[in-house]
Amino acid sequence: MPPQEQLPVTTTAAAESSQTIKTPNVPSSMTSDFSSMVGNKNAVSASSPTSVHVVVTKDVPPENQEKWLDMAHELAKETWKEPGCISYDFVRCKDGQKSERRFVIIEEWESQEHLDAHFATPHFQTLVPLMDGISTTVELDVNHKALSIFRDASSNELSRRKRNGRILVLYDSSTGSTEAIANLIAEGALLLDRMDVRVRVVPGPPCSWEDSKVQRDGTHPFATFNDIYWADAVAAGTPTNLGSISYRMKQFWDEFSQAGGWGSTDGKIGTAFTSQGGHGGGGELACMAMQTVLMNFGFSCFGITDYVGFMDTMHYGSAIAKKPRNAQDQMKCRRQGLRLAEFVAYYINGRDECHPMRTREWDIEKWAFPGIPPRSACPNELASRTSSPHVSLNNCPVTLNNKKRALVFTKMEDYVHDSTPAMACWTLLKLQEFGWDGVVTDDSQYIDSSEKLSSFDLIIFLNNSGQIFEKSENLLAHIGKGKGVLGVHAAVACFLNGKDASGATIMEPMSDIFETVFGSHFQNHPPVQTGTVTVEFDNKLGPNLPNVPAKFQHTDEFFNFTKNVCDDPNVNVVAYVDESTYEGGLMGSKHPLAWYKEMGPNNARIFYSGLGHFSHFYNGTGPSHVANILEAGLRYCCDGSL
Repeated sequence: MPPQEQLPVTTTAAAESSQTIKTPNVPSSMTSDFSSMVGNKNAVSASSPTSVHVVVTKDVPPENQEKWLDMAHELAKETWKEPGCISYDFVRCKDGQKSERRFVIIEEWESQEHLDAHFATPHFQTLVPLMDGISTTVELDVNHKALSIFRDASSNELSRRKRNGRILVLYDSSTGSTEAIANLIAEGALLLDRMDVRVRVVPGPPCSWEDSKVQRDGTHPFATFNDIYWADAVAAGTPTNLGSISYRMKQFWDEFSQAGGWGSTDGKIGTAFTSQGGHGGGGELACMAMQTVLMNFGFSCFGITDYVGFMDTMHYGSAIAKKPRNAQDQMKCRRQGLRLAEFVAYYINGRDECHPMRTREWDIEKWAFPGIPPRSACPNELASRTSSPHVSLNNCPVTLNNKKRALVFTKMEDYVHDSTPAMACWTLLKLQEFGWDGVVTDDSQYIDSSEKLSSFDLIIFLNNSGQIFEKSENLLAHIGKGKGVLGVHAAVACFLNGKDASGATIMEPMSDIFETVFGSHFQNHPPVQTGTVTVEFDNKLGPNLPNVPAKFQHTDEFFNFTKNVCDDPNVNVVAYVDESTYEGGLMGSKHPLAWYKEMGPNNARIFYSGLGHFSHFYNGTGPSHVANILEAGLRYCCDGSL
């Protein structure tokens, strides 16, 4: 969170819990942003009543600030009276070139249900549209705490593994040295699969010896308190300052404590790193001081026994003299990031194969106990230990070459969806669960080359846009062999006769290939809204949708298509949205969202889901219905026995 000046907001103690109220459709940009990121009361399982943290950054022009502040005071005063409101404050951002225009609203609610109820209150519906009319929402960050203290006793072991681990690399830097270490630690964390990593710089004004014209958040965004709540683990890095941490780093944690952070981060994992002026410059003291701060907030900090050279280790964290320029210093940083990822994978995600002791088997087998490289170890060999992607220690099965293969095609020439990486990662993990191998690429040659395409049993189109390939006949030949095709969200928005990043303009396809394959093609979509989705279970996919309700409220982009496949007797519609529950639909009361069919003489399986515009549908932080429906479709395409 940027350094803040507390504004005089009237506060009153929150009252007892209230009944659940459904999120209304409020004609407000702020409400639309909330709805798209927070979702609805189904977003949080009743068995996991974690609190919800919201940070909204607003840009308010100077001429509107007095009016905006009057309404903000009134909104805060009334919001504090609501049941379930743990905290609600707004502060002025002190940092950055636009600090005079920036305000940050910070909220915490006991549950998703209480936040949903907040949307329905008269003061929210009255004041928020007026406030939005004279301001701009710069950023909206909504998170449930990463660690739930509740775990469903009936769930199996795989339920602990369904989401990626979350690592925050948080740093302060004056000369760029600590920033360079932070980047390498992030690289190391990403050596382990299924890790989401954020790199953030603590906010604050430049020091007297720093160039005030250099934007401190030019490389990485400023950290907010929600970054801490989001993370399973934090690697905190600071310049060594008289054997201790920098004042900006301390100020960040002080303000986090005052904002209610203390006592809310127990069980997270922590590690520290630092840059120092030279060897023996107090780096280990700074690491210990940083760990002391983390431990005060309930973090579990670990030591590191690895050596990256005969006389080079980082027991208390990486302490690098100036920038990590030589190979061993760089290895040290990556090793620390990898170790942090392993602790998250083992202790948070329940991945036993990632226990740090098991991953050290490579070292021990190579150099014997205790795994410390000898003086004669080849530097290139040392570097390869932490520069190549980490994989599970389990031996690859002999049947690897017999696996079926899926082409996960992500080419986007026009509009680029930010959710595509999360979508691709989720898809690969599911393919692995089904015993398939997956190849992710945006290279058109994988489709335009019949030889390349022939090696795949399934093609998965994810969020594509533009002229993504040329030889439609290769796709039809693939289907003619009985091989499946699956499309997700913007997959049917290719080959359009124009460009419109908003998606509002009705467009026509310049190729009929996807209308032929999927049965319909994208035309346009209204703004993100919440609508009522109905799921059909009387079909082949029904048995694979046990956790999806027959009806649910859902916030997404609802595409309009060239044809309504509900009218096609050869298409089985799995989910549709009621157009009376949102604005901008052009398909009728039964607006299709997900469907499947068989195509060609060999009954190739085709599935499409128009749901899933946002990353949180795939990374475990949002409602699960989108992923559940997509998983059923993927299983249908992969399993010929269904």
